Amino acid sequence: MTKRILFQIHWFLGITAGIVLAVMGVTGAAMSFEDEISEALSPRLYAPGVPVRADLSPDAVIARVQADNPGYYVSRLDWEVPRDRSHAVRLTANAGHDRKQGRADRATGRWLGEPAGAAFFDTVDDLHRWLALPGGGNGIGRQITGASAIALIFFALSGLYLRWPRRALDWRAWLVLDLRKTGRNLWRALHVVIGTWVLLFYLLSALTGLWWSYDWYSRGVTYALTGKAGGEDGNGMHKAAGGIAPRPAIDPAWANFRAVTGDRYVWVRISRPPPHQPMQAITFDARRADARHLRQLDRYSYVPGTSKLKKRDFYDRRPLGTIVTQSMFELHRGAFFGLPGRIVMLMTSLTMPLFTVTGFLLYFSRRKRTRAARALEAQSPASQSAGDLLIAYASQTGTAAILARNAAQALGQGGVRVQVVPVGAVTPELLATTTKALFVVSTYGDGEPPDMARGFTTRMLRGRKDPDLAHLAYGVLALGDREYPDFCGYGCAVESWLARAGARPLFAMIAMDRNDAEAGACWASQLHELGALAGTRGQTAAAFENWTLVERVDLNPGSDALKAYHLRFEPPVDSAMDWAAGDIVEVQPCNAPATVDALLAAQADDGDVLTRATHARETLMTVMLPPDAKLRPLPIREYSAASIPADGTLDLVVRQVRDADGRLGTGSGWLTAYLPLGSATPLRIRPNPSFRTDDRDATPLILIGNGTGIAGLRAHLREQAHAGRRGHWLLFGERTAAHERYFDDELTGWLADATLARLDRCYSRDVDCGRYVQDLVHEAETALRAWIDAGATVMVCGSLEGMAQGVHDALVSIIGAERLDRLAEDGRYRRDVY
Repeated sequence: MTKRILFQIHWFLGITAGIVLAVMGVTGAAMSFEDEISEALSPRLYAPGVPVRADLSPDAVIARVQADNPGYYVSRLDWEVPRDRSHAVRLTANAGHDRKQGRADRATGRWLGEPAGAAFFDTVDDLHRWLALPGGGNGIGRQITGASAIALIFFALSGLYLRWPRRALDWRAWLVLDLRKTGRNLWRALHVVIGTWVLLFYLLSALTGLWWSYDWYSRGVTYALTGKAGGEDGNGMHKAAGGIAPRPAIDPAWANFRAVTGDRYVWVRISRPPPHQPMQAITFDARRADARHLRQLDRYSYVPGTSKLKKRDFYDRRPLGTIVTQSMFELHRGAFFGLPGRIVMLMTSLTMPLFTVTGFLLYFSRRKRTRAARALEAQSPASQSAGDLLIAYASQTGTAAILARNAAQALGQGGVRVQVVPVGAVTPELLATTTKALFVVSTYGDGEPPDMARGFTTRMLRGRKDPDLAHLAYGVLALGDREYPDFCGYGCAVESWLARAGARPLFAMIAMDRNDAEAGACWASQLHELGALAGTRGQTAAAFENWTLVERVDLNPGSDALKAYHLRFEPPVDSAMDWAAGDIVEVQPCNAPATVDALLAAQADDGDVLTRATHARETLMTVMLPPDAKLRPLPIREYSAASIPADGTLDLVVRQVRDADGRLGTGSGWLTAYLPLGSATPLRIRPNPSFRTDDRDATPLILIGNGTGIAGLRAHLREQAHAGRRGHWLLFGERTAAHERYFDDELTGWLADATLARLDRCYSRDVDCGRYVQDLVHEAETALRAWIDAGATVMVCGSLEGMAQGVHDALVSIIGAERLDRLAEDGRYRRDVY
């Protein structure tokens, strides 16, 4: 809860104060070397050469400069001891807040003017300190920059807490920047890793910057460091009651100072109060040639108008607290630590816009992903509340859920009040108050229920006593795959249970294979009979688009196992690039070109019906070839997405499959062998809510899989890393460590940055290992139970036979079948197995 609240405050302040901080960072960087830049632009103004005439005294220089600038008084004279340099002079208007800063000739006192770029730096200074808003230092701008400095302190500390890795002592988890990442992953890496690099410098900038934003802050810091209250400006100047204060001569004190110090100092600052303030002391702040920074000054105080020394205050003898309060500006710009400090502060200030930009990118990306997740919910308010009809769905890959919500939306358009729930929410009490119900259920594997329906199946279908449902009228839409012998087996089981309980059918069970137009039309007709205006309203399957294969990498070179490939596809122009980890990629494959060419060549002379009917090679590429003579389209193949939209490509992991005669399978052959690099093939992405994670859920993931199941697990890890959610656990198995260490560099990187808190791998064919993933699960029993007790979500991806069932049985032995069913219903046990 604390982390979530901090995160919300972090991003809220980021989108409000971020732009102000970006401006302050850039302007601060611009002023880091203002003196050096100004002198480089006007070198003759600063170093006009050694004059022939002797130097004027301070009083004479001040008098001549003021004479050249009527309406201004000299508030500061910076005396350059080397005779080849002019003096720096600050002029302040007698009335108002105007001021000028330029140079004066040391021999004549003549005003030489302001350096080139002075107006630019004045504007930059106003932007940095109060955003150049009206009112200057007394206006709202000063309050905005002060509040932004406080926000920067919060960003630094909350960001440190939010990204705290599990392995806090591993420096790589803190400081290593992986530039191989792309999209949102790269934005976040730049945001958090570079943020760690500059954290201390930003804290220094903010804590010192507040010195000029709030008087209470400067007084409090001064008291804390020195034990003295603020108030005196440090030069012995106090406000007078009114009138024009006398202007005592500086020259007597200056003559004594030069006589006492000789050539010890190279630069001396003489500060003067406004005309209405009396001068309590004449002070000379002097800097040695070996000073580390500009405020490393010794101070000599004299009785005004005399040569009598009141006090000497050497920098090296001051308490540290006093040094800090007198060097706040040098700390703020890094000069307190010499030239290296100034350079570092310059670079860190220039990075400030980076955090604003990446923060906004991450914010908009998060909003987009949240909208995408919510798009899976029913869009009609009626579908979320109790009403005339109940629709319960049991979905594994999302199709049944989409059909259920589409039906609810269509019925709602016809005025029917509908309640849509997953079957896990169906209880005897709910059914007792329901008179009409539709069950949209899919079959998983060989007649098995979807994971989300396991608890419902145990409680209701296999309960000791069936409920009395004589009052209930029902309909069943069963989804399945005719390639399995027990086609729509789970739908049949649900219908049998309803019949046993005395419920009355509204229509005969509809058994639907994928892309079964006839069954779809029957379902739409039945919905129309129930009051739907249009049985096809709502979510529909996305259209196929042509994606271009840009990379095909052999993942297990040298292995004696079937080849596995990492494929990367670039989207067509203007593609939405909208999917989430866990979603399914449907591929429309083609036949092997050589096989089609051989068929055409063999049938060219015999007038075969198939050839006469098609007359086109393109047709034969996309249909079932003889001995099938019905010209049926090749079946669609499904694969788990192995990337996220932020990666910029749609990635798949495909293992080659061979038939009994050695020929490559339709889908794997097309993708891994026949489709040329740079060519396009039809793809579409289907949401799979049963294997997605809630974007708002910050609980850790336990990812379990084998073989090409690494695809779905990799997508989830990339999504978690992209969102900055760390501390997950991967248990993965393959054949040999020598050849099947899939995505090893990425996994190592996720361990380093703590995206993965734990990585367990096994290799079944290695003599020194010889274990399967389910063995890893058994061995980690205690840790797995602790993670699940702490709220972790279990995600399983890989082969249905062997691995998935073995892992399921292992989990049952660890936490019990009933609890595992509850986890599935709650969305904390999710599987994508095949």
